[in-house]
Amino acid sequence: MKNTIITIIVSLISIILITLMFILPKATFSDNENRYLEKLPTFSFENLFNGSYTENLKNYTTDHFPFREQFISLKTSFLKLIGQKEINNIYIGKDNYLIEKYSNPKNRDRIIKILNNFSNSLENIEIDFMLVPTSIIINKDKLPNYVSKASELDDINYYYSNLKLNNIDVYNALIEGNKKYPMFYKYDHHWTTYGAYYSYVEYCKKNNIKYLNIDEFNEKKLASDFKGTIYSKLNDFTISGEDMYILNKNNNLTVKYVYSNRITNTLFEDKYLDKKDKYSYFLDNNHPLITITNNDINNNKKLLVIKDSYANSFIPFLTNHYEEIHVIDPRFYNLSIIDYIKENSIEKVLILYNINTIDSDTGIISIH
Repeated sequence: MKNTIITIIVSLISIILITLMFILPKATFSDNENRYLEKLPTFSFENLFNGSYTENLKNYTTDHFPFREQFISLKTSFLKLIGQKEINNIYIGKDNYLIEKYSNPKNRDRIIKILNNFSNSLENIEIDFMLVPTSIIINKDKLPNYVSKASELDDINYYYSNLKLNNIDVYNALIEGNKKYPMFYKYDHHWTTYGAYYSYVEYCKKNNIKYLNIDEFNEKKLASDFKGTIYSKLNDFTISGEDMYILNKNNNLTVKYVYSNRITNTLFEDKYLDKKDKYSYFLDNNHPLITITNNDINNNKKLLVIKDSYANSFIPFLTNHYEEIHVIDPRFYNLSIIDYIKENSIEKVLILYNINTIDSDTGIISIH
């Protein structure tokens, strides 16, 4: 009798949840996770037989499951209670650090070939390559003891050894900087403004540029409740957030978001400070093409930055040294970058990515 009652209760709960999943309004975007949710896949026999329909349907069901975020939070609380140190590919580290797991790359050689071909197509163009390590190697002392701590650095060195570019290695600078400032956020996968600054210094050293000392910038606290992308994977309600700072100089800038035809005088968007996605404060999130002109500089120096989102908090430092900076995110820019470089008489390029996402980036494999 007892087992029958339990079976009936579980069945009723399942029926209610499945019914709610179909009748409740469907969100298209998750503010908490800062991503678009899976759409209901279109059925075809081809998609059914190649497995994509089943996979997409599973993702759709996962994304739109009723009370999904509340269930994630309960799951996290329970797993932490029983002492689990890895949840949803996030390590529960020391000193409240949440550190994203590093996945072994699958496309290294393909990406290296693409970037070398890109370089070969641009004679007399200086191309720098900065591949940024992530928190898992810079904060390795915060990881659970059983976690391997070497593979990410090995992969960075593999890229540097096989690319025909001017490599800018920032690993040691971030290790050293981490002794004084946090180089990475605890609850977001990006580096902090301080991490970006220490890497900017290495960029300047590599390019014989006189860098600005950290005390030449205005330090400002932007928020004390930043909960980023890593937090979103756990929904740990016990976390109140962390501090977010900016280092800035009041330059006379003209910033043009080309595809939206919007012009402003700042690299920062205050509207994001009232939202969860606070990192989008830098350069208004991601755009196909941005041009930045420092109206106080007249050195005719132009730089093109090809990048992922790590560059968004890095580029403000570079504006102190270049008259023009062109910013292309190849995830959204579908034209030829080689043609753009030639048409705009650009002589200097920086490719900046972080090691944990470069392997799955949809843009870098389309660079041409």
